[in-house]
Amino acid sequence: MRRNQLLVVLVSAICSVAAAQEMNPTATDKWPQNQQQQPQPEMRDGVPVYKIQVVGRDISAINYLHRGGPTKVGLQGTSLLPNASGSATVESRRGRMVIDAKFKGLPPANSFGVEYLTYVLWAITPEGRPINLGEILPDGTKSAITVTADLQSFGLIMTAEPYYAVTMPSDLVVLQNFVLQDKTQGSIEQINAHYSLLPRGAYGTTSGEHTTREVITRNDASPLELYEAINAVQIAEAEGAGKYANDTLATAKLQLHDAQNLDSHESQRKQEISNARAAVQTAEDARLMTVRKKKMQDVAARSSAMTNQNTVPAAANSPASPNPPQQ
Repeated sequence: MRRNQLLVVLVSAICSVAAAQEMNPTATDKWPQNQQQQPQPEMRDGVPVYKIQVVGRDISAINYLHRGGPTKVGLQGTSLLPNASGSATVESRRGRMVIDAKFKGLPPANSFGVEYLTYVLWAITPEGRPINLGEILPDGTKSAITVTADLQSFGLIMTAEPYYAVTMPSDLVVLQNFVLQDKTQGSIEQINAHYSLLPRGAYGTTSGEHTTREVITRNDASPLELYEAINAVQIAEAEGAGKYANDTLATAKLQLHDAQNLDSHESQRKQEISNARAAVQTAEDARLMTVRKKKMQDVAARSSAMTNQNTVPAAANSPASPNPPQQ
């Protein structure tokens, strides 16, 4: 009986790890007692930032008509960036949704903090699953992106991120979709797409000497992609990738080194950016490998502790020995 109970506990723990979402690279492991607390923005250097650990938001999820022609949805700035706005045209084509989005009023992302260098557009399913649709690089006052998604029903948000290859959104949501009257065609879900956003972490304290504290844009002497690569490698190192994914981290460092070597050669800018983006992707792989191995290590440690706790010395369970015969 005890063996069966231990087996059930172990299987349940492993399943919970497999089902867990990956942490955002700027997340911490401190969770609030009340996750339903509403975010109260606090001003820092004139910029509102969220101070609570988990931010829950609701947006309308739209079930777009299958091959029903293009339809339009609005994008409005949140309290973090109230002057930002945009729109997206969504069209169902063979086996995919094509999203053509335009934005305006986006400042450089690191105006929110030195660890944030870019913006990412996300599709959020009604169950809260986020899909990274792509990076938004502000180009002057306006920006645009055309991407595809293999989803039927979803909402759209934009977040500020440390690099483009993140797999979970940060809580710095700057834009979210809304339904345009007489323009948005499709079935509006009665339930809202609820997504729990992970906390802003302490990456700024480990950002190192290479993270600029100046507001940077893509047109600086060094490309923005190089800063993203430095961010990604440093975040992976801070997560512990040197211990859990050393080979992958070493590859990311080599790719970053190759990009940095080309930084002074204007004619090699495209190759520099390619190397930098490869370093970002590889560093994120190293970080995710580290997160997963840590989770499995925690599961094994909890299982071992529970086994030790439930193991009783055989002598304690055996019946008392009869009194020895009297001589």
